Amino acid sequence: MQELYDLAFARHDRAKDKRREFGEYWAKYISVHPWDIDVRNVDPCTLEILAVTREPAPVELALIFSEWLAALRAALDNALYALAAATSGQNPPPQAERIQYPICSTPEEFKKQARRLSTLPRNVIEALEKSQPYQSPYGPESNLTYWIHELARKDRHRSLHVGLGRVDEHRVRVAPPPGVTIEFDQTVKPYSHIEGELVLGRITASRPICPREIEADLRGVAIAPEIHAWAEFTLGGKSQSLQDRMVYTEIFTRNHLENIALMGGAVPPDGFRTFDPDAPPENDE
Repeated sequence: MQELYDLAFARHDRAKDKRREFGEYWAKYISVHPWDIDVRNVDPCTLEILAVTREPAPVELALIFSEWLAALRAALDNALYALAAATSGQNPPPQAERIQYPICSTPEEFKKQARRLSTLPRNVIEALEKSQPYQSPYGPESNLTYWIHELARKDRHRSLHVGLGRVDEHRVRVAPPPGVTIEFDQTVKPYSHIEGELVLGRITASRPICPREIEADLRGVAIAPEIHAWAEFTLGGKSQSLQDRMVYTEIFTRNHLENIALMGGAVPPDGFRTFDPDAPPENDE
């Protein structure tokens, strides 16, 4: 059944290709400078500097992200199918139409899913349960497999995920007119996604001032891609770039695929990369 495992890993490789394509398309999008800078008065002495979306992210970005999600979700399903075939010695395995990699947020949900996998050996079911999002100490939403399922589900049944810009680096320089002093509002920390417009900085001047008197240099502001539905995710309590999240999700998925291959006595086409199958088990004590 090695070929079935190889096909599952090929799906995973396809996801990596889609991530790279996503990055290339994003670079093309921002090369036309799709955000304008606006300076507005809040009151006579206070000004806000904003990034304003002039050109929304193209639908192609959403389509590429959709294909990335689908490849990862399918890789998990394909790997479990390969394991069912390996353990049963049949291709297709018994009740093949019911086989789907379970991704569950509660124990009750997993029990329902496990009924669909009754033809798999008990040790496989137990291993799958240990990896479920609800087992994560910080809750299911801290688990990257949860997001594969959640984002792919919404992508399939509702709508494509909207691409956004997110401020990853923030360094605003302002040149006031002669004789005017300014003070930055230190509470403005715009490491966030841009929906229409986003306040990048707020300044208070020593006298009433209008926007045309201020020169704002925002070359120190870097805007990276973001997906609206995934924008609030944190990993280890820290916000991660979309690029990092996608890479970590691929690594996390690869680890699941390798464990499934190991249970079926198979070897990934390029070997085990996320763990050493010959290493002695860790002592839990």
